[in-house]
Amino acid sequence: MKKYILSVMKGQTGGFFPQLIICLLLPLTVLYRLGVLFHQYYCQHRGIYKASKPVISIGNITVGGVGKTPLVIWLARSLKDRGLNPVVLIRGFMTEASAESDEALMIKQQIAGITLLSGADRVGNIKKNASLMADLYICDDAFQHWPLGRDLNIVAIDAGNPFGNGHLLPVGILREPLSALKRADIFVFTKINASKNVQALTAQIKKFNSKALIVESRYTSTGCVDVFNSEVLPNDFLKDKSVLAFSAIGDPLSFESQFKDLGAKLAKTLTFMDHHSYQKKDIQAIVLQAHACKAQLLVCTHKDAVKLQIFKDSFDGIRLVYIPIQLEILKGSDEFIQKIITVCRL
Repeated sequence: MKKYILSVMKGQTGGFFPQLIICLLLPLTVLYRLGVLFHQYYCQHRGIYKASKPVISIGNITVGGVGKTPLVIWLARSLKDRGLNPVVLIRGFMTEASAESDEALMIKQQIAGITLLSGADRVGNIKKNASLMADLYICDDAFQHWPLGRDLNIVAIDAGNPFGNGHLLPVGILREPLSALKRADIFVFTKINASKNVQALTAQIKKFNSKALIVESRYTSTGCVDVFNSEVLPNDFLKDKSVLAFSAIGDPLSFESQFKDLGAKLAKTLTFMDHHSYQKKDIQAIVLQAHACKAQLLVCTHKDAVKLQIFKDSFDGIRLVYIPIQLEILKGSDEFIQKIITVCRL
């Protein structure tokens, strides 16, 4: 049922019943919009905090699955390579098994020496850590975080499914009306390879914001990594192998689409809610289904892998690997970085 409702929200399911669901729930979007406006007014009335260093927001206008974390990693790494010291602020969805969120663990694993502050109170984290030698703050998921002033707003948009069915929550996946796009300084189209018409999306964006830089990107994967010993496996490791794939991310279809390119035989897929906190019973259920479909391997995402390492002895001898992904900028990379550096020098 959850999958069906989500497909309606994303505009992936049509027909009489989806339209009936939308019509019945439309009044709730009015209440949601009023709540958003009240929250925005309340935060602005209390005052917006201006940090002593530039604040770069990476956010989105929809819920789930845009792929902001790889974008945060790409930007932080690019700035560090240019001699800058970014501090990453992340809201963080904590799990029972770890004191850190899955995104935080991913970022730390991929960027050596990065300073990362977790918690919903971004302003409080900046104030408490004022002694840090930061050149700038990269604030994840902050397009709607009103208490903190931003020097640059980067908005990530899933080019394959940019705005779902076009409605606000809870009917659709929009956090705000599309008119909010006028606040953006940079748009990053993610999953550009899944887009049916990039030109049409660009034209739609320009109706709301004609001045912002538009960057095009995709996510690439070249192989897989053993979850428990970090062994980097050959690019063709999954080729012709029967696998059970499972994930707890915002866009599981994007993860599942990678298996065709890697040559794997997808025996079964399992999906959990985004940020799911895995329990031993979940692992036991996954292993049982792997045996039932005679899967040779279990495959998850990097975001899942960081939460599964404590269950090393629970996989009953079935090897567990994850597919690492990296952001690749296809268009606008130099302009993107230069815009960030310019803000840092102001």
